[in-house]
Amino acid sequence: MIKLTILGNGYTAQFLSKEALKKGFQVSIITRNISKPRKNIHYFNFYDSVNISEKLSKENIISTVPPNEEGLDPIIQKYGKSIASNKNKIIYFSATSVYGEGEIDEETKPNPKHNRGLIRLNAEEKWIKTNQNISIFRIAGIYGPKRHPMIRYLEGNNKIIVKKDYIPNRIHVEDLSSIAIQILTKNLNYKIVNICDQNKISSYEAVKYVTNKLKLKEPLIIKYNPNKISDNLKSFYEFNRIIKCKVIENQLKYEYKHPDYTEALLTLTKKLIKTQMNSRIN
Repeated sequence: MIKLTILGNGYTAQFLSKEALKKGFQVSIITRNISKPRKNIHYFNFYDSVNISEKLSKENIISTVPPNEEGLDPIIQKYGKSIASNKNKIIYFSATSVYGEGEIDEETKPNPKHNRGLIRLNAEEKWIKTNQNISIFRIAGIYGPKRHPMIRYLEGNNKIIVKKDYIPNRIHVEDLSSIAIQILTKNLNYKIVNICDQNKISSYEAVKYVTNKLKLKEPLIIKYNPNKISDNLKSFYEFNRIIKCKVIENQLKYEYKHPDYTEALLTLTKKLIKTQMNSRIN
């Protein structure tokens, strides 16, 4: 039985653990807040140094924990020695913000333009320095159940920021989880793996597709104005990246569960509407 320790208990970890259990893994989650524990998962408090040091030195690891506000990785800070001695598979979840603009693949040199990307790149370097047996997942915008733009739309906000020629990169959380577990199961050793779907479409066109299909009011275009949005939001729109995933498509030969963002968004919206209707009835 493959033993997997997931660092962090946020949105992505929920789907990772579900996929790992489905494949017969023994799953542990390390978190600061053990709330609403799920069946068949072993939970450990982040500050339980003895047990966690042992697990992080002997088991497969996926870290979903981002750098902290000071730009430091809390896992490496506290458990770097244990991770350094680990000879199993380690995956660190990073972000495509480490890249600059243009067409990007795994061989493209990082060139972050904002502090968010610089912090991510620094965290990657800390993990690589700590243990060479690591795969860095550079992940595009994650979406899925309870995390997609039609939630805000159905709450009454139909405004979509539109910037000419800007196309975001995305990955469904179920595909991200499936890719990670496949790489662990097959014990593949890729240093850098880009994670995003390959059917690019603007946010406006995707939401418009869904609203047309469901006969809802079309989204309202708000032209991109860098002077009227936060610096954090600006960092997402300022540079246009087209992310290519050579490892996923050429080496792993992975078939996406959700290759088409528009169809995935339509399915998510239908489920959300159904849930809302049921809750009103009950």
